[in-house]
Amino acid sequence: MNLKEIDRMYKRIKHENKLCYGKHLLLHMVDCNDNILSIAFVKQWIGQLVNDIDMVAFGECHCYRFGEGDEVGLSAVQLIMTSSITLHTNDSCREGYLDVFSCKDYSEDQVMDSINKAFSPRRLEYQTVIRE
Repeated sequence: MNLKEIDRMYKRIKHENKLCYGKHLLLHMVDCNDNILSIAFVKQWIGQLVNDIDMVAFGECHCYRFGEGDEVGLSAVQLIMTSSITLHTNDSCREGYLDVFSCKDYSEDQVMDSINKAFSPRRLEYQTVIRE
C-alpha cells in the first residue's frame, strides 16, 4: 500500500473538498449552572455526549476535582475510539473549557445543544479547527 492509499484510509473528514485527519472543536462555557460543579453529573453527561455524537467510548470517563484557591475545578477525560473529549472547569467562575477531537466527523451543533441543555451557559464561545 502506498502513502496516498494509506492517507485516504485514515483521513475521513471532508472539508472544502479535501480529506482531512480530524476535527477539533474548542468551546468556552461562561456562567454555567450548578451541574458544572458535579463530578457525577459531568461523567454522566460526557457519556451521553459520546452517544449523541455517535462515538464509541474507550474505557471509562475519568473526572477529578483539584487545584488551589481560585483555580479549583474539574478535569475530565474520555477517550473515544477516534481520539478524546476533555473538559476543564473553574468552580468559582462556573466556567468550562471543552475540547472534542475526532478523526470521525460529528455535529458541532449537537455538541453545543448538549452543552446548552446540561449547563445553561450564559455565553458559549467556540471555534473549530480542521486538522489536515
